[in-house]
Amino acid sequence: METFLVHFIFIFLCSVLQQCESRWIERGTFRSFTTLRKLHIDNNFIKILPDDVFAVNNSLEILTLRYNEISELHPQVFQQLGKLLELDLSNNELSSIDAATLQTLSRLTYLNLRGNKISLLGENNIPQFPFLSTLNLENNLLEYIVPGTFALTPQLQNLYLSRNKLRYLTNGTFDGLSRLLALTLVGNQIGGMDSNVFIGTGNLTSLDFRGNRFNKFDKKVLRSLQNLKHIYFDSFEMCIFAPHVRVCEPKSDGISSQEHLLDNLVLRTSVWIMASVGCVGNVMVLLGRFIGGPTNNVVHSLYIKNLALSDLLMGIYLFAIASVDYRYRGEYLQHQWRWRHSTLCNICGFLNTLSCESSVLILSLVTWDRFVSVTQPLARKQPSPRAASFTLIFLWTLAAIVATIPLTSVGEEYFGNDFYGSNGVCLPLYIHNPFAKGWLYSILLFICVNALALLFICYAYSRMIREIHKSTKACRSTQQSQDRDKVAQRFGIIVLTDCLCWVPVIIIKVAALSGMQPSETYHRFVYATLAIYVMPINSALNPILYTLTTTLFKKQIKRFFDSCLRSRRPCHSDGLHNSGCDSGYSHSLSLFPKRESARKILTYRVSLIQGTQTSLTTTKNSSCKRPTAV
Repeated sequence: METFLVHFIFIFLCSVLQQCESRWIERGTFRSFTTLRKLHIDNNFIKILPDDVFAVNNSLEILTLRYNEISELHPQVFQQLGKLLELDLSNNELSSIDAATLQTLSRLTYLNLRGNKISLLGENNIPQFPFLSTLNLENNLLEYIVPGTFALTPQLQNLYLSRNKLRYLTNGTFDGLSRLLALTLVGNQIGGMDSNVFIGTGNLTSLDFRGNRFNKFDKKVLRSLQNLKHIYFDSFEMCIFAPHVRVCEPKSDGISSQEHLLDNLVLRTSVWIMASVGCVGNVMVLLGRFIGGPTNNVVHSLYIKNLALSDLLMGIYLFAIASVDYRYRGEYLQHQWRWRHSTLCNICGFLNTLSCESSVLILSLVTWDRFVSVTQPLARKQPSPRAASFTLIFLWTLAAIVATIPLTSVGEEYFGNDFYGSNGVCLPLYIHNPFAKGWLYSILLFICVNALALLFICYAYSRMIREIHKSTKACRSTQQSQDRDKVAQRFGIIVLTDCLCWVPVIIIKVAALSGMQPSETYHRFVYATLAIYVMPINSALNPILYTLTTTLFKKQIKRFFDSCLRSRRPCHSDGLHNSGCDSGYSHSLSLFPKRESARKILTYRVSLIQGTQTSLTTTKNSSCKRPTAV
């Protein structure tokens, strides 16, 4: 009885030799344990598995040797395991397997070789396994599978080849797998495949192609898989090659889907609203600046006109995307390839990039102009309109070059042919595939330039607020305090909108580059939000911040309508006053009176936020600088 108890305890201990820090197994270790059915020797440091380890007439059915350092298997190590059903050698150091070593495992149904260093698979590696149903070769170094390798595994139903280095699938690779149901090829480097590679696997029901390099293949490849029910790609656009498959994933990228360029009603409505706001607001600014007559600050007005033109391009881009969505409504998948590689899509991408980059540069220029005017109001000389025009031409040229380079033949090798056409909205954000062709250029555009501009704008406006506070500190006037608060509030809103536009893009791009893997739902939500709401926000709000809410613009509108009303009345002049004959355009838009002595006027630009200069009237009895308007 005592001998039997000791024998039983030892058998139990031997079956769970996990994390025992064992470094080797001696020959004959399990020779006397013929009734052992399960043996788990996991998480040890075993490097070599010798022969003559198991009993001759053993009953072992499950053998697990995972998470060791096994680099070599003796040719006869499994000679006595004729009843073995499951063998797990995952996460070891095996560089190859020999069919002669495994051929005695005739009843094997499950073989796990995941996480080794196997680089080649051929007929000499896989012996005859008449009952094998699952073979796992994930996370190896497989570069090639010799055609006919699986010919001796007729019952194989699940084959896992994910995260290897397969580059091409040739005809005959899966010969003999007539009962195969699931095949995973995730995370390889497959760039193409022969058209008859899946001939003979007609029972396949699930196929996973995610994480490979190809973005198209011959439609004949999947034609023989008539029982295929589930297929998985990196992008929904690939589903065009599997029209007969019931479930093709993904169905959307967050913006576009297999049915629509803009996936849902919210996006479709939002893009029309954002486009309308951007176009109407910026057209009003341009019309107001061009027909509103002369202003005190010609240079600043020139800056605002160019900013409005830049933002108008974003509105035009959104209208183009909305129109294409309407055109392909309900059948986008059939047209997506032609659309994404069309001239119009490249033009849309060009307009978006030109608008973003020119807007960033012009906003930085406007900020610099205000910054110098506020911090050095007397020492700084106002640039001439000619000099300002040359500066703007240079900025526009720079932005145009940046937007054009991906479309030139010079950059075709680096950018490929779908830098702008990587998605349905022709936007090179590179969120889903952050390391696709041209990814460094995308980083330069959306991280480096925008981050530097944002840091400068934040610093400049915070410095301006301090300067305004200092200049009004000695003045106890309530009006002066109110003026300062209004300017500070407007500055704060400008910085906030710039942050809302650029900070999310920078954060998401950095997160994608760092390898973060958020949920698919989160990924899609972020992508849609950035493309439709976040990036166009400056184009929609800049007209409001820089023109439409300013005192100058309100006066211009009032003068315009007054002029229209006067033009309908007859002219009467008494020699002392000008009546309705005086055009509203002939009046100066200066905020200080013309009759003031030039010696009593100091140019003070705090109110440049409203698109005009502010004069400071100095008197003998006052030591305060009081702007006449805010």
